[in-house]
Amino acid sequence: MKSQSPIIIIGNGIAGITAARNIRKNSQCPLLVISKESDYFFSRTALMYVYMGHLKWEHLIPYENSFWKKNKIDLLSATVTGISPSDHKISLQNGQHLTYSKLIIASGSTPNKFGWPGQDLEAVQGLYTKQDLETLEQWSPSITHATVVGGGLIGIELAEMLHSRGKKVSFLVRESSFWGNVLTVEEGKLIERHILAHGIDLRLNTNLQTIIGDANKRVKGVTPDH
Repeated sequence: MKSQSPIIIIGNGIAGITAARNIRKNSQCPLLVISKESDYFFSRTALMYVYMGHLKWEHLIPYENSFWKKNKIDLLSATVTGISPSDHKISLQNGQHLTYSKLIIASGSTPNKFGWPGQDLEAVQGLYTKQDLETLEQWSPSITHATVVGGGLIGIELAEMLHSRGKKVSFLVRESSFWGNVLTVEEGKLIERHILAHGIDLRLNTNLQTIIGDANKRVKGVTPDH
């Protein structure tokens, strides 16, 4: 009897693992989760607390390692490089090809870059993955002044993280008020005062123009539009 091809989930973040858990509750079909980021699912929103010293990496993993085998969820550490829907196959970076019965793409997001000069310099990064956290740790000893671009949740988290390590932080937000699409003007002003009171250089109505590099192709400064 021919074995059934698995349902393959690309990505082991909250979306991918929630899908895997709900599939397993309703079916005993083969199930494979593929991720290049980490061996096990972790709480991404808590990355900041590891950097700030409030938690250790192992505290971010909500399930015991035995959870996956117990629930018959296979895990594969790999990078998917191609998808062929016509024959239900995916390609991996190592040259391997896998067949799937159904495919769920839950690969997450990446930082927006808008074609800024210098955006690919070293020490220019986001905070989305375990590798981003490791990169930030790598650069932190040599950082004295950091610029955070973007006033969303990740932006404010990065500002708090860097400030907690004693770094001078400039915080560029293109909107005229903080979280203006969510908060009233009065609420936004309250948060703005709180940010400024902690010594963070919050600049509203400000866009990034240029990222300036040094002789070693590492960022050394930025040029805002005003």
